[in-house]
Amino acid sequence: MQLRPVALTATVGLLGLALGVLTAYGQKWLPQEVGSLANSSGSWALAAFLLALFATGQRVAAVCGALALLALLAGYVLGAGLRGYPSGSTLIIFWGLAAVFVGPCLGLGAHWVRSGRRTLAALGAGGMGGVLVGEGVYGLAYIAHTTYPPYWWGQIAVGVALLCAIAVGRLRCPPLVALSVAVGLVVAAAFVGVYSGGLPLLYSP
Repeated sequence: MQLRPVALTATVGLLGLALGVLTAYGQKWLPQEVGSLANSSGSWALAAFLLALFATGQRVAAVCGALALLALLAGYVLGAGLRGYPSGSTLIIFWGLAAVFVGPCLGLGAHWVRSGRRTLAALGAGGMGGVLVGEGVYGLAYIAHTTYPPYWWGQIAVGVALLCAIAVGRLRCPPLVALSVAVGLVVAAAFVGVYSGGLPLLYSP
């Protein structure tokens, strides 16, 4: 199903805002086993990716990817503020810039997976899968002592499953599957490298 651009962007904005608020409250409500879901940029990226699947064209998909992440950030800041934990300017600026620059890539990747040429679909699948796998590896390597390690293994499994599903459903060609895997590995490695530098993570008590 595809929605008209105006209806889609309005839906993406509202859903993103609501999910952002839930992210802030989820940091308090969720049990330890899945608590990282509310502190995970991978879950935000996947939400933006899935919402952009409904876009009718590349330009709309790119806008939806950025809008989804910006709305998630706005909702998170609102929810954290309502809980009594105001967000710092560093967090807002960093994640705002990430939304503007990374969001369109997620949106385009989603559109390519849905209706683009298979080479582009391989790039889109690798990008999204790489984000999930990369954050999972980061979680195991750097914050396993303060989080629930099986969660990060589960996120890695989701990233791999996503790549496999798209490989079977869209790519169906060994060279394109190899391209998708290669892109995923590069994105995962870049994710770990950037995150291990110490970022203003989405976290409040």
